[in-house]
This record gives sequence, C-alpha cells and structure tokens, in this order.
Amino acid sequence: MKILAIETSGNICGAAVISGDKIIAEKNIFLPKNSSSKIFDIIKNITKKNLQFDAMAVDVGPGSFTGIRIGVSLARAYGQFLKVPVISVSSLDCLVFNALKDAMLKNVSGKIFPIVDALRGEVYTAEYEGLKRKSEYKIIEVEKFLKMLDNKSTIVGSYEICRKISLKKCVITDISASSVGFVALSKFKKNKNYDYNEVLPLYIRRFPIRSQVKSE
Repeated sequence: MKILAIETSGNICGAAVISGDKIIAEKNIFLPKNSSSKIFDIIKNITKKNLQFDAMAVDVGPGSFTGIRIGVSLARAYGQFLKVPVISVSSLDCLVFNALKDAMLKNVSGKIFPIVDALRGEVYTAEYEGLKRKSEYKIIEVEKFLKMLDNKSTIVGSYEICRKISLKKCVITDISASSVGFVALSKFKKNKNYDYNEVLPLYIRRFPIRSQVKSE
C-alpha cells in the first residue's frame, strides 16, 4: 500500500511516500515560524509529479491552527482528486510512535505522556501505554501537568517544548512525515473506511470550527 503523508502541525514541514514498512521518499524541514509554507514544494519534490497513491495521511493536530488547517485542506483536496481514502492521525500519537520506533523507550514500563506546546503556559497531552492511548487528548496547564506525573512517567516531546518548561527527564523527538504515514497505515489495517469529508482538524482549545479524529 502506497501512502502520501503530510506533516504541518508544528515546527516541522514535511511529506513522505511510504509503501508497506519502507520509506520511498521523505523530506522534512524545520520551519518554526511558518511550518506549512513549503509543503507544496516539498510534495512536488518527493513525488516528482507522480500522484499514484492508495491513500493520503495527514497530521490533524493538536498544534498550530494555521499549519493544521493547511495540511488538512491539502490532504482532503488530494483525496477528493485522487479518489483515495484520507487518514487522520494525531501529532501526539506520532510522537509516541517515533520514540518507540527509535528504541528510546525500550525499557519503559510506566505511563508515557507526549506533549505539544499549546502556548499560554499550557500543553497538549494524553496518556499512553506503549502505542495504546489510555486517555482523551487534552489541554492542560503546565503546572497541573507536572503534578500528574510520578517517578515512572515518561515525557516525550520536541527539544523546544522540553527546554521551555525545563523538563530534565524528557525523551527528545520530533514528528516526521514518515511517522504520520506509518501511524496512518496501522489505523488503515484496522479500519479501511476513511473518507476525506470526515477528516477535520483536531482543535482541542476552543475554536469556532468543530474538530475530531476518527476513532480507530
């Protein structure tokens, strides 16, 4: 199965083509101020205008409102044009996937909390055991989040957010376009009914647009 994956939810702007468990092509650029600005050029670069895919995958957040909106709109447009499924994945799921894939959490037995900067002294997070999410996605004040943790808790996030809230014990990783693709592939194996019309941004903070991620 060949998937074109799009990542624009945060500081990374990227796209990847994956097939099965292999990365056919991928490009990720660190653009902290305008992460979605280069996505069209990146897709053009890695696809060489060959748009033969079995599905689209897109990171729907939580993260940058603007970046998410652009990524979701683009994935939906491709899905409609190519008549292929569009699979939404969460940035938090992708962070955990990356950390586990790189064996950074190999010996972890406790809870895993991926975090994404929500600004205003808050973070987006959820509780995981391995790749299995055990709680709802949520936004929480940093002080309250830190009080939730115990000695066995593991935090996963970008260098920027871990440094910002002075976390000494934080597994550093970034979301990549290929991680979006592989998480989407895992979801697709369980449920093949994905429609581009059902892909919406995951805006956890109150926002005028209704948002959701299709359940697995």
